Parts: sequence; structure tokens; C-alpha cells
Amino acid sequence: MASNGVIEVLFLLAPLVLVPLALTLLTPPEVFPFRWLARWGPPLAGAAVAASFLVPRGGWAAALALPWLALVVTVVPVALGMLWSRGFSDVVVTARSVALLFLPIGAGWLVLSRLGAQPLGFVEPIVLLTAVHFHFAGFLTLSLMAVTVGVLRDAWPRLSRAPVLGAVVGTPLLAAGITFSPGLELVGATTLAAALTVFSIVLLAAARRLASALLALSACCFLLGMTLAVVYAVGEFAGRSFLSIARMAQFHGVANALGSLFGLVGWTVGNAGRERSKRPIISAPCGAGSA
Repeated sequence: MASNGVIEVLFLLAPLVLVPLALTLLTPPEVFPFRWLARWGPPLAGAAVAASFLVPRGGWAAALALPWLALVVTVVPVALGMLWSRGFSDVVVTARSVALLFLPIGAGWLVLSRLGAQPLGFVEPIVLLTAVHFHFAGFLTLSLMAVTVGVLRDAWPRLSRAPVLGAVVGTPLLAAGITFSPGLELVGATTLAAALTVFSIVLLAAARRLASALLALSACCFLLGMTLAVVYAVGEFAGRSFLSIARMAQFHGVANALGSLFGLVGWTVGNAGRERSKRPIISAPCGAGSA
């Protein structure tokens, strides 16, 4: 690996493990235009992303990252179709579709990072961190929310909607704040942290309902990760460095990555158990198409 750092390792966890797992859990193969693409696309494109980190930034590295971008762009029509058919009336549809829309944004920033580009004057590791942000805070968090809310929204309808809307708004707001304004960054970080705090409460309820230690660990990791994100944003706003980028990657990044991993594995195990009992965890909402 050309630059074997914590940020690179954390990012690779997404295309190699977490995104394929989330796509399998969240949507059937019809989310992709071809069935063979659903089966072979994620592992092959993920392997190409890993290979892109074995060479220095530049044309070859960007070319190896391009298949990942090409793959995830194919889910955009499905995501837009879900929003068109149901709008924002169904919170699970909202979470699923916006999650899929965030994924190509993260992949685009990945290509820019591997190319060595400096969009808007940003340099590394900010460019790669933006790719990390949209893969983890965007796609993976909203994917977990979709599955969790699908189980508990009947019991907690109002509480289930709040974290999804907060993540939908907070994720791009935080990215825009990092680009344009420390004040906007603080608002975005606070919004996203509040959303994930509420979601962690919902996730803990699901963990208790399903007796799942993995879901409980996931909730605790998200709480820790977003607390650190707010501390970092406050420091940026106040002009004081409470946490460096390196420390954020080591603690905030690792906490969010583990939160996603524990949550996805927890729901995958729970889904397998319910499939054996013919009671799926989440079913496709009416009007959402085959996705």
C-alpha cells in the first residue's frame, strides 16, 4: 500500500466488507440492472479499489478506483425510482433511497483522491475523508437505519422518523460545512450527532428485543464516534484543535467503522434466524419496486 495509514485501512473496510454486506441485507439483487452484476460486481470492484491503494496516486490508481464508481452509479435509478414512487412519506424508503444516492458521491471523491486531485483546493487526507464520510456516515448509517426502523417503527413511529431525517440532512450539511464554514460544520456535526444518538436508542431497543449483543455494541460505538465528531467541530469553530485529523481517524473513524460492522453483522445474523422461522426482518415497502 502506497500510504498505509489508518484512514486508508478504514476506507477499504467499506468496499471490501461493509458495503457488499449492507447491499445484501438492504436490497435484493434487482437493485443492480443485471443479476450477474449484483453477484460479481461488488467483490471485483472492491478488489480493484484495494489494488488502487497499492500504487501511488495518479492515473493508474484512479483507473483502478473507477470500476467502484461505475458499479455504484448503477443503483441511482433504483434510488430515484423509490423516491419518485413514495417520496418522503415512508421513512424506510427514504433511508434506503438516500443511502443509495450517497454511495456514488463517496465513490466520486474516492476517484479524486486516488487521482491526486485537489478539488476546491482541498488536499489529502481531506479528499479521502470525504469519501469515507459519504460511505460511512451516509450510506452505511442510513442502511442500518432503514433495517432498524423497519423493525421498530410501528412501536416508535415518531422516534423512528427523527434519526433518518437527521442523517439525511446532517450528512451533506457536515460535508458542506467542512468546505465552506466552521459554523455550518458545527451545525452539521450536531445534527448528525443528534440523529445518531436517537438512532442508538432505537438500536439498543432492537438489541434488547432480539437479545443481540452485536446491536448493543453497534449503538455504543456510534455514540462514542459522534461525541468525538462534535468535539472536533467545536474545536474547529472555536479555532482550537481539540482533536487532530490523525486522532479523529484513530478514534472517531474506528468507532464508526466498528458501529457499522457490528450493526450489519448483528442484523445479518438476526435476518438469518428469522428467515429460518419464515419471518423476515424487513420487507420491501409497497410501491418501492423490486428494490
